[in-house]
Amino acid sequence: MDARQPAGLRLRRAGGPMGGRGNGGLYAAVLALVLAACGDSDSPAPVPDAGFGVGVNVAGLAYYGTEIPFVDLFKLSGPWLTQCQPGRDPGCSEGGWPPGASAWNTLEQDKLALDAAGYPKSLPGPAGNAASGSRFTSVATLVPTGLSPSRPTGRFLVFYQGQGTLGYARGAVRNPALSRPGREVVDVTGDGSESWFELAILATDPAGSDDYLRNISVMAEGGPCDGPAPAYCMDSQVCDEQRACRPFEEAGQPQLFDPRFLRNLTKFRAIRFMAYQNTNDSPALSWADRTTPASRSWAQDNRDGGPAEMIPALGNRLQADIWVNMPAHADDDYVRQFSALIRQGLDKGRKVYVEYGNEAWNDVFFAGRWMEAQALAKWPDAGDSAYGKRLQWYGMRTAQVCDIWKEVWAEEGARVVCVMGSQAANPWTARQSLDCPLWRTESGGAPCYRHHIRALAIAPYFGHYLGLPEHAAVVKGWCADPDGGLNRLFAELFHGGELPGGPAGGALAEAKRQMQENKRLAHEYGLDLVAYEGGQHLVGVGEAGNDPAITALFVAANRDERMGEVYLRHLEDWRDAGGGLYHLWNSVGPSTRWGSWGLLEYRDQPGAPKYDAVRALMPQE
Repeated sequence: MDARQPAGLRLRRAGGPMGGRGNGGLYAAVLALVLAACGDSDSPAPVPDAGFGVGVNVAGLAYYGTEIPFVDLFKLSGPWLTQCQPGRDPGCSEGGWPPGASAWNTLEQDKLALDAAGYPKSLPGPAGNAASGSRFTSVATLVPTGLSPSRPTGRFLVFYQGQGTLGYARGAVRNPALSRPGREVVDVTGDGSESWFELAILATDPAGSDDYLRNISVMAEGGPCDGPAPAYCMDSQVCDEQRACRPFEEAGQPQLFDPRFLRNLTKFRAIRFMAYQNTNDSPALSWADRTTPASRSWAQDNRDGGPAEMIPALGNRLQADIWVNMPAHADDDYVRQFSALIRQGLDKGRKVYVEYGNEAWNDVFFAGRWMEAQALAKWPDAGDSAYGKRLQWYGMRTAQVCDIWKEVWAEEGARVVCVMGSQAANPWTARQSLDCPLWRTESGGAPCYRHHIRALAIAPYFGHYLGLPEHAAVVKGWCADPDGGLNRLFAELFHGGELPGGPAGGALAEAKRQMQENKRLAHEYGLDLVAYEGGQHLVGVGEAGNDPAITALFVAANRDERMGEVYLRHLEDWRDAGGGLYHLWNSVGPSTRWGSWGLLEYRDQPGAPKYDAVRALMPQE
């Protein structure tokens, strides 16, 4: 994936008993039951690859995301913000603030005393912060709501354990008439520009008895309809006559995934979790570094994404295959433990695609540069370029990771599909990694692709050249047309000829040629051809990215009905070229200057051209 992740977007009393509703131990216990049940599934054995199929990448976890996969919204909350109140707290109104610090975030996170799950066990307090050398007196985090311009208001439930005081801001107000210790009701009214609210811990453990506020969970009002089909309801009128509406908070086995999230993913053949796992930025080295189900938030930039346990749980819930990515730094034990967890949790009838890292060839991501440094240290005198060594090191590590997976899965190894990733526009990158002559010579063994690799994985995006700086003037000129430039843009995608210097036949033809070339290469090595990502790539780079008119044109094109026709044509070209499983990028995400990558822009969107077109390819029952 190229550099197209969106940039980071820029109060009341509570005293609950120990028995108040929380999500720590309960979450882990329920998840253990889910995984145990999955491991004993009577699902049929996996069938051989059926060729062409459509999968999708789920989005990364963030408080500003619009996919909102989990019932417990607090699992998607942002990092703690250390805060103080000017005029009340000593030091909060004084000068000398560090760069970037303010009363809203004093940047004193290193002074927080957190428990294993990430909850503060104490706070300095208004009278004691000066003595502690801290400015902050409270902490806060941003919690997503799933609200959107079409649904700007909603009611949310906050559960917690411990003693202290919670506060709310940024459109959220506690409803005192409906709140009680351990369970607060919060009404959120937004203006459509934000889809999150602020939850603060203003005081915790006032008696000093170690009964601090913890195990916080936040969920929307409403719940699922009874039965297997995912449906969200506010009352039983939404459900059919045979089903009842069960509130999320109702006693019994809690729901992990929001039914609206499940509905959007139903019938996709496979789900790729690269972004969910924070693969591009994951620092995880050992298994101890991983995010666990008990963690306060799963949306942490400095972790390996969400808990691995959720991956097979979602695959089982959707009856879809899964695609996982091993972190670039992960040691052998991490790989082995991860593999064993997936084997234990995934239904017998499901396959797992395994990829090491993501886009080793791409200089945008630090992992590729790190691999290059490892390669230069390993083969300092070898006669190849630094970049070529990088790709061979990636091939070596992919082979090693695949060997571990096959060892762990043993007699079930047919369910594991190891892939080697490469750049669609440059098949040489694939040859370097598949052949890996430096490692082969060093080890005296087989080339990397013979280490159980079963597929070559590419990302056949189309239209990237329309956003390059050298074409900015021409594309901006299209915006002066009566239709804002849409006719010319779609003519370029379908047929070409609108952009001087553009590829022969246009964007779709260029992508088709890449598919065909990579299919020939995969066949040469005896591999299947799959797509780890793909779809439209209309995003401005440099000068083009800073131009509002070009951004508006690209966003409008993604919302145009013709984009659905482009996707159908593109996927037909993939199938005709002999391509197998194609994972679109991605499921849900907002349209911004950083790109319009989501099939849907937000979870509750009733439909969109790309999403509707892709759904038309799904099996109809």
